Amino acid sequence: MITDAAKNEAADGVVIDTIKLHSGDPGAAGTTNEISGASSAITLAAASGGVREMASPLDISVPASTVSHYSLWGSATLKSTRAFDTPEVYAGAGTATVSTATFTGA
Repeated sequence: MITDAAKNEAADGVVIDTIKLHSGDPGAAGTTNEISGASSAITLAAASGGVREMASPLDISVPASTVSHYSLWGSATLKSTRAFDTPEVYAGAGTATVSTATFTGA
């Protein structure tokens, strides 16, 4: 068993500074279905229960697209990918408000 304290240390030790939005599964490299220009700097709070959550919501400009997934990056290194609970469809250019993004350390 890994304790929550160890999970928190693991999660907090990972540098994450960018979120990118995707129109489908980002794939193993995190570059598949990337929505061009739909990325932002991100700050994650300290881990609790081995999970780091966004410190505050973000507004990210998107072209006409469906936003269904996100990837988290530290500089140019992919750290994690995940699907949003509910995809958002943008018929034209708009602003995606991202209020939930998490990173799990273990």
